[in-house]
Amino acid sequence: MPSAIASSRALAYAALVCTTALWGSNGVVSRALMDTVPPLVMAAARWAVVFVVLLPLIWPERRAIAHSLRRDWKLLLALALLGSAPQSALVYSGLSVSTAIHLGLLNSTIPVLIILISWGWYARRPRRLEAIGLPISLVGVLLILAHGDLRSLLHLQFNHGDLLMLGAMVIWALYTLRVKDRPRSLSLFAFVFALSLIGELLTLPFAALQWVRAGGVHLGAREWLGLLYIGAVATLASAVLFSYGVERVGAVRGGILIHLMPVFSSVFAALFIGEQLFPYHAAGFVLVAGGAILGCLRPEPVISS
Repeated sequence: MPSAIASSRALAYAALVCTTALWGSNGVVSRALMDTVPPLVMAAARWAVVFVVLLPLIWPERRAIAHSLRRDWKLLLALALLGSAPQSALVYSGLSVSTAIHLGLLNSTIPVLIILISWGWYARRPRRLEAIGLPISLVGVLLILAHGDLRSLLHLQFNHGDLLMLGAMVIWALYTLRVKDRPRSLSLFAFVFALSLIGELLTLPFAALQWVRAGGVHLGAREWLGLLYIGAVATLASAVLFSYGVERVGAVRGGILIHLMPVFSSVFAALFIGEQLFPYHAAGFVLVAGGAILGCLRPEPVISS
């Protein structure tokens, strides 16, 4: 039994690391598409892809999904608001008038927000290793975002787009804490499908209005491929992996590993859009990974089957 639990935790952490890698790639692809695809349209298209890809996979569970939508609609509505298209729309709306470096900086606040909310809401005090590992990891993130000069962070100026993205980070922190309460009558795929359905219904009218105001949006092969990747891989695969990992190691440890996302973003940006890697990237990666591992060394008994 102990070896089975250890194996389950190892798979959970692997799933969470893969999640952060997919999220990092999502930022790079989204930035490449944002010049031609408006933010609300991108959010709706992203989750429409999730809906379409999942539909044949969850068809055998359609009655269970319909029953859960009737019985658990309040919980599913709350989770859809926190973790599907509406949250994506908030991120993209902020990003459209801000910068990628600010998005990376604000993403690094999620682990802190999770710990603070779980402390204030659930009366869960941070463990000693979490309290040590979290600031180490945060310093690594800031080192990367500041390009090796932490003093440059003092000169950053924030606008209303940054406030929108910060709000999205708070929302995602709440989703991370609540996703463990998802209806157990649904598989992970069925659960994500239900969220995509509700989130799409909430977001689509606003996306349609933005489409009309923009005079229509031309989607070429580049845009279609990008949206397909964002929806099917960076959203659907990551949502399933994230739910799997958080259910087995807890929201706090799942949140700490989010600090790896700016690392993956930097690597992907260097590989695919020509940005350079410097020594501070390596130093930041060591701090981020070291702090995240330190914070996860003592597991909590939250593993579920």
